[in-house]
Amino acid sequence: MSAAMLPPAGPAGTALYLMFRMDNDYYAIAATEIRRVLKRQRLKQIPSLPAWVAGVLEFEQQMVPVIDLYQRLLQRPASEKSSTRLVIVRYDEQHALGLLLEKVNTFERLSLQGRMDVTMNLQDHRYLAAVQQHESLGLVQHVALAQLLPADVRARIFATAASLSAEDAAASLSGGAAAL
Repeated sequence: MSAAMLPPAGPAGTALYLMFRMDNDYYAIAATEIRRVLKRQRLKQIPSLPAWVAGVLEFEQQMVPVIDLYQRLLQRPASEKSSTRLVIVRYDEQHALGLLLEKVNTFERLSLQGRMDVTMNLQDHRYLAAVQQHESLGLVQHVALAQLLPADVRARIFATAASLSAEDAAASLSGGAAAL
């Protein structure tokens, strides 16, 4: 994330968020969770995982799983648009996660007040967190990254990424080509 992309510091009681759209709805991810915003990349496919696990890519010498958030929420893959980005986020203390997102175009400062909890029984979509009113965008839904992956999928994708990283390291040491 380059400093040129970020707006100047805002008033107290606000925080910076990456804004993106899915169909006609706006979503927000805290800028503090974002490691990098990249153009869409070619991914290595991983069999036997849900369709919304788009694959893995190498980022900063580690294999990072990538989730297609459109497939996860809307049951359709993210489009090949000029505004489609691969956003690398901090999933937890140990793992990065990539998110394929369309219509990524701005960082906005949002108030830390006035959020409405909508954690009704969303079952498989608990990552859809509070909503809040934005003066020009309407309702904005926050994305809770820690809730994005079901436990079984989380364990499988991070184990797969770790094994691919180990294979790449072994290939590099032996002078062979990387697995990707």
